[in-house]
Amino acid sequence: MNHKIPLCGWLAFSALMLFTSNYAAASDSVAYYSDNQNDRVVAFDPVEMGIRAVIPTKGTRPYPIGKANDKTTYVTTRDSYSIDVLENFDVINDKVNSRTVRKIKLKHSPRSFAYGPARGIAVVAGNSEPWATLLLPTNPGHSAVQRLFKQPKGPYNTDDAVDENYGGNTSSGHPLCVQDGLFILLNRTNRTISLFSVNQKDDMPLDTLNLADLEAEEGFDDPDIAPGSTLSSAHHITRSPKEREKVYFASLEGSFNGSDVLEPGGVLKFMVVDEELIVVDYQPTRGAVHHLDVSSDGQYVLQGTSEGETGKLYVLDAGSDAYDSMSLETIIDVGNGAGHVITSNERRLAIVTNHADRFLSVIDMDVDDDGEVNHPGDWTNMKIWIPRGAIYDEFGAIKDPGNIGRDGTRALGQKIQAHTASVSGIDPREQYYYGSAAADGVFYRIDLEKLGKYADPHKLFPMEDMLDAEAELGDSYLIQGDYNWNEPSGPMGGMN
Repeated sequence: MNHKIPLCGWLAFSALMLFTSNYAAASDSVAYYSDNQNDRVVAFDPVEMGIRAVIPTKGTRPYPIGKANDKTTYVTTRDSYSIDVLENFDVINDKVNSRTVRKIKLKHSPRSFAYGPARGIAVVAGNSEPWATLLLPTNPGHSAVQRLFKQPKGPYNTDDAVDENYGGNTSSGHPLCVQDGLFILLNRTNRTISLFSVNQKDDMPLDTLNLADLEAEEGFDDPDIAPGSTLSSAHHITRSPKEREKVYFASLEGSFNGSDVLEPGGVLKFMVVDEELIVVDYQPTRGAVHHLDVSSDGQYVLQGTSEGETGKLYVLDAGSDAYDSMSLETIIDVGNGAGHVITSNERRLAIVTNHADRFLSVIDMDVDDDGEVNHPGDWTNMKIWIPRGAIYDEFGAIKDPGNIGRDGTRALGQKIQAHTASVSGIDPREQYYYGSAAADGVFYRIDLEKLGKYADPHKLFPMEDMLDAEAELGDSYLIQGDYNWNEPSGPMGGMN
């Protein structure tokens, strides 16, 4: 295994910047990946497949990372009572310096953030507490104007005891900025979904859905919710596209007791009308769900699940109308640790990140290439093998020879595949999907026109489509990434 590069203060920062100054970056786009084990962010050029810079974080244990606007990217450092802010133009212009990254102090450690471009707000959800900080900057990352929303800590997800939620022990799920200055917070310790406004005076929610007692409190009868059922916490929310922008789908994680699933995961369909949350329907799926997505026509909800080292993709009909119930269309075999699903608008592909497996699942939703999403019964499914190092069994025999010409460096508990934020991992022209073989420290791309290049698990991964950051920077864990496509007339043809 390669040795880590030590990161200690300004001297180490200067050394890293000098170290990366030999890399030429020709494009104006940048991909950021949090290196969770080394407290740093690695900035890549996704067009030229090069390293732009290695940037030490101010806080510790960086994880979710995401773009606020063209100028600013936030890095949530989960073991710190602060959030880091990156200056994108410093990186794009190859002028990284000691002021490229700064931090904003918080009253809680951060879990993740959501950005509302219409109001220029950032909502930072809590990791240590189910709180949230609303940042109201003139320029994101440059103002100290904050509002703290304190929510009560409940009985769930506080340790590894009985009746816990899948998805880790963070106090909050991922927040979401919705319409008209409203935003949603997910309290995993109380299993609630709450609506707030940037204009409200106190920190009391405008409305709340209590998932632990949903039928009684919302006054509706759903046959998919068993009597006395306690629904699990919500992990992630996405909105329906196009004309149904006020319809939302929440990914409910599933709860467990040891190895026995007490409540399955599921999808909750709801609406935001004025300042009220209106429940439409609940559809159970399976345990251990994570993120979901909606097809570009708004017709299908796709949610990855994983139990017993097998992954399944649940495909739900979202209903033709906002108030219609959902229904299960089909279940597709995918990989172990199926967690993130993203769909592309033009190619109409669904790409499933299998965090504990060696391949992506790429599903063609437009098999006849007529520009429309076909019925799920007609979809095709393909395994796309990602870069991976060789691994050995307990006796030293080769278990998997890998496809990058070196040994793997996965440590216990590390994910094989990284999180990639939303659809930003697909370039605006939809030529490539980008990702990271997280534990092996390899940044890669998949040519969506030539998926056959990656269909053979025994072939070497195409060298032109990968960058072995670990070979250049030492042992790395590139766990979560986000992309800034800043080329209106460049090779990627637009901004995202």
